[in-house]
Amino acid sequence: MFELKNIQTEDDVFRELSENIDRLITVDLPFRTVSSRLYSDTRAKYDEPLTLCAAKALQESLKERAVVLIATGWPDRPHINPNIAETDGPPGAALMGMALHRAMEAMVIFLIEKNLIPAMEAVCAAAGFKAIPPEELMVAAESKAPLHAAAIMGFPTEISKAEEVSADLINTFPVRAIVSIEKGGMNEKGVIHTSRGDDTTGPMAKVDILMRKGKESGILTLGIGDGGNEIGMGVIAEELREWLPFGKRCRCPCGNGIVPVTKTDFLVPAAVSNWGAYGISAVMALLEGKREVFHSAGIEHRVLLSCIEAGLIDGGSGYVSGGVDALPISVHMSIVNLLGELVNKGLALKRVHA
Repeated sequence: MFELKNIQTEDDVFRELSENIDRLITVDLPFRTVSSRLYSDTRAKYDEPLTLCAAKALQESLKERAVVLIATGWPDRPHINPNIAETDGPPGAALMGMALHRAMEAMVIFLIEKNLIPAMEAVCAAAGFKAIPPEELMVAAESKAPLHAAAIMGFPTEISKAEEVSADLINTFPVRAIVSIEKGGMNEKGVIHTSRGDDTTGPMAKVDILMRKGKESGILTLGIGDGGNEIGMGVIAEELREWLPFGKRCRCPCGNGIVPVTKTDFLVPAAVSNWGAYGISAVMALLEGKREVFHSAGIEHRVLLSCIEAGLIDGGSGYVSGGVDALPISVHMSIVNLLGELVNKGLALKRVHA
C-alpha cells in the first residue's frame, strides 16, 4: 500500500486530491489560453480547491432529499438557425445530475431552451435518466420499484416569462440548489455575448433571472464555465474586464463588453465546461465514499455518441462528431479515466484509514 507524506487526516487527503482534480479540469487542451487565468482569479476568492468548495456546498444543501435545478444549453450559430446547439454543457449537466442523484438522492430538473428539449432528452437517456414531467418527480422518488428519473423543462428566452417561471419553480418545488453549466450570462446592459464578442441574447434562455431569484431565496447557486462569458463569472467580473478578450468592449452595439454581472455562491471554471461538472462529481464521489457516483469512460462515450444522434455540434470544429470544444471523444474519455483514477486512490486511502 502506498503512503503519502504530510497527509495526516482524511480532510488532508480530500483537499490534496481536489487540488489535483482542479488542475486536471483546467489543463488547457482546447488551447483557448484563458482557463488558467480564470482559475487563478477565482481561486483567490476561496480558501479551498474550487471543486471541493462546490461539492461540499452541494452535499450540505442536498443532505435532505430535494430538487436541484441544472440549467444548460448553448444555442450556437443562431444567426443561421436557433436549433443549432453545442455539445459542451448538456453532457456535463446530465452526468452531474446523475452524480447528485446517486450521491444524495437528488431530484433533478434540467432547464434548457424549449427547442433543445429533444436533444437534452437524448443526452439524459444516455446518462441513465428516464425523462418524466416535473410533477411526477416526487412520486418517482417514493416509488418502491426503482425509477431513476429526471424532468426536462423549457426555460424562457423572454425576461418577463423567465421571471414568472423562476418564481413558479422556487415556489412549487423544494429547490435547494441551482446550477448553471455553460450558460451565457448577461452583462450590465442585459446583453449576452459569445466569447467572440457578438450579441447572442435573443435565443438564450434567461437563466440569470433564475439565479438572482434563487440567491434572494437563500438557495445555493453554482456557476460552471470555460470562457469568461458564462453565468457565475460575475464573481470575478472586475478581473475579467481587465484581461479577457472583449472584456471591456464587445463587437455588438451595446459596447459594454462580454463579462457577466450575475454572481453565484460558487464558481468553477474549467478548460471545458463539461469537465468542471465532472470534477465536482468526482469530489462528490470521494465525500460520499461511493465510486458509482462518478461515471466511467464507457458512459462518457455513450453520452457523447448521443450528442451525435441529437445533432449537437462541436462548438470548436462545427462538426457533428461527438467531440467537444475541438477535442475528440477519446480525449474526454481520457479525462474521465484520469478523474476516476483519482477517485479510486482517494477511496482506497479512505478504506485504509477507516
